[in-house]
Amino acid sequence: MASINVLRGRLYLLAKLPPRGGQDCPDASHWKQQRLALRLDDTPANRKVAQRRLTELERQLGRGEFDWGFWEEEKGGMRWREAIAALYRQKVVLGRTSESTWGVNYMGRLKQIDPGSLCTTKSIEEALMKYDRDSCSYKEMYYLLRHIAKLAAVPFPEVPMPTYRQAALVGVPSDEEIIATIERADPITGWYLGMMATYGLRPHEIEHAVLLDRDHLQVAEQSKTGFRTVVPCPAEWVERFGLREKRQRPSTRRTDSERNDQTAKFLSRRLKDLGVNWKPYALRHAYAGRLWRVGGSKLNIYTAARLMGHTTKVHETTYRAHVQPHMIAEDAERALGQR
Repeated sequence: MASINVLRGRLYLLAKLPPRGGQDCPDASHWKQQRLALRLDDTPANRKVAQRRLTELERQLGRGEFDWGFWEEEKGGMRWREAIAALYRQKVVLGRTSESTWGVNYMGRLKQIDPGSLCTTKSIEEALMKYDRDSCSYKEMYYLLRHIAKLAAVPFPEVPMPTYRQAALVGVPSDEEIIATIERADPITGWYLGMMATYGLRPHEIEHAVLLDRDHLQVAEQSKTGFRTVVPCPAEWVERFGLREKRQRPSTRRTDSERNDQTAKFLSRRLKDLGVNWKPYALRHAYAGRLWRVGGSKLNIYTAARLMGHTTKVHETTYRAHVQPHMIAEDAERALGQR
């Protein structure tokens, strides 16, 4: 019976296996217990990879198809499991990416690649070309695989740049629609929607945010872009939606209830029940548009970007339709001597 084994913080598969080196030993009763090195650190994400490798090992043993060549590393190359482990170390261990973001957003796509195959220029191209160039998946995989190619010291293939552009302002509700939706929602749903609409939060930022004096809101360090302080826009919505009284969504029985997409899923279900055709994230986009509409030419792009946890480049690209008119108005005022 094969199993996952941990030795000095590294993951292995443990099973009775035939001798190495091609020695003929057809009688399984003479096989010895041996370890197969997975070259992975013992982490929650790598445990899932190890479980899939264990399933493959048991399949091979059950069919009498075990082959040492499939499992042993070839010289001069890095296998995908090792390359992905190196990316995990960069993103999660040394970087700011959370375990849940890694498991959902990154491994959700990378798990489709055979971890036992070699990470080569050709295999990178094959993994990427499964997606349309103008899709979000292509864009995300493009940059993930560029990072992996660098870590694996493999030339990145000559493939097209992503053409995907986020249609951020499609389906954004008006303030009147937002108010009507929140006020007919149940108190818990209304509070969550109100927090997103009033402070421009991402769904996963809501539950760890802390309300400060003057109704400023402190976003926790463990959010996607780290610690920041946000102001309400408009300020009267704090009172109108009862945001000072914190609410808690119903807990889920799922074992992955700590995943950062659970709040978004909860809100998506509630909006669907309310017959609303826009997504929860549209409330964040509505907040961005409101900042520029209310702040006008007095609001500088750095301030708006930092309120939302963006770089100025990302903010300007995403909300160009809102940003540009006010920047043009500000330039015009200067030119006409009105400032």
